[in-house]
Amino acid sequence: MRLYKKCSLMLCAALLLATASYVNAAGISVAHAELVPADDAYHLNADFEISFSRELEEAINKGIALNFLIEFVLMEPHRYWVDQEAANTSVVAKLGYHALSRQYLLTLGKHQTSYVTLAEALDALGKLRGLFVVEKSALKKDANYYALLRMRLDPTRLPKPLQVSALGSEEWNLVSERYRWVPNFDKPNLDKSNLDKPEKP
Repeated sequence: MRLYKKCSLMLCAALLLATASYVNAAGISVAHAELVPADDAYHLNADFEISFSRELEEAINKGIALNFLIEFVLMEPHRYWVDQEAANTSVVAKLGYHALSRQYLLTLGKHQTSYVTLAEALDALGKLRGLFVVEKSALKKDANYYALLRMRLDPTRLPKPLQVSALGSEEWNLVSERYRWVPNFDKPNLDKSNLDKPEKP
């Protein structure tokens, strides 16, 4: 009976530790992505779900800026040879903390916004709107395309001393899976219902 109780307590402790680790885990996932027409080009709108571990929160609160790389590729599939890249673009989003103003700063290109809480900053980081990806004239009318999207923390932009400790660390290996979907270029309307439903690989 004592052995049974001891095993039960050990099992409960293990489950609590596993649950705590899961809650505190960092991660990125792509919730939705679409290409929308704008003048003579197509722009990317995407929604990411981003969570930080305690270690990442402490790092950014100590003034370490984190750079996230958003990578988009448009591919033309071929049945009998390698798929061909039709377009690709990437953009860096920088997230930092300004101690004097006690605000989180998010920089995307030349545009910078500030937020009171980290949760608000992460929510804004997860909403990408209007990123130019390809000219309409660059697309073949009779071709089919599929798109790939990924967001990842770029460890090469961390301070040199931190790069060493971040190398191979699960805490700093923050990257989403490649999100794949088939854009519908035939519909000029911006209504989301006119776009194919994105599918994860």
